[in-house]
Amino acid sequence: MKDKKDTKSRRGTAFAVSVILFIVVIILCLLYLKTCTTVFDSLGTTEDTSTAADTADSSISTPESILESEDNEPELPQNPIDFSEQMQLNDEIYAWIRIPNTNVDYPILQSREDDLYYLRRNIDKSYYIPGVIFTQSVNKKDFSDPVTLIYGHNMSEDGSMFATLHNFEDGTFFKENEFFYIYTPGHILTYRVVSAYKYDNRHIMNSFDFDDEEVLAEYFDYVMNPVTIPMNVREGVTLSPDDKLVVLSTCMANNMYRYLVNGVLVSDERTK
Repeated sequence: MKDKKDTKSRRGTAFAVSVILFIVVIILCLLYLKTCTTVFDSLGTTEDTSTAADTADSSISTPESILESEDNEPELPQNPIDFSEQMQLNDEIYAWIRIPNTNVDYPILQSREDDLYYLRRNIDKSYYIPGVIFTQSVNKKDFSDPVTLIYGHNMSEDGSMFATLHNFEDGTFFKENEFFYIYTPGHILTYRVVSAYKYDNRHIMNSFDFDDEEVLAEYFDYVMNPVTIPMNVREGVTLSPDDKLVVLSTCMANNMYRYLVNGVLVSDERTK
């Protein structure tokens, strides 16, 4: 009897252990499935995030888009003067001056060899009494000097060269004609006429050291406060040490004097 009871007891215990093991296996399987699902969900989220990141990255400017943006900038205006054509006529043509309501619409030259070469020379370098509009080697050709002198004859017989600068002797003309223009390769320089007056016939560039700030300040002060007649001055204008002044110089009837029209740079516009 005892052996039978022991056998039944062992069988019951084995069955119970099997049931418990089965339950444990089921639980482990469920846990495994749950863990896998979480991992898969996580992977799916990562994939979505990556897609969003890719979308965000696509909005970031690339070098190509930057270049395209630069290409969309306003196009530079055409320079009114074809300097390549002018330089074929004479490679010492480096600028052009135009003054509205006067006859002044000429190239500006500067000789590499003789400061007075163009005093009685034409653009083609032939002898020519009226000469041309010119500067001297003391001045740079980019008009960056504090004071730049531009010379032209007073050809009053036909009103050519700088003869019509004398229009600025008239107060009304002076008030109504405020600007003149100098063109250089790649630039349009706009000057505001600030004064015009009779001056003695000294060589200005040789008489003043414009690298000296005090000398420059004194000269600028005289430009705005001349004491000769005829003279006209733009009201409310002051000159600072950083200003760039162009002085247009021509003869008066009395060769002991010069007539000067002074313009200060107010705009430097880039061109093609």
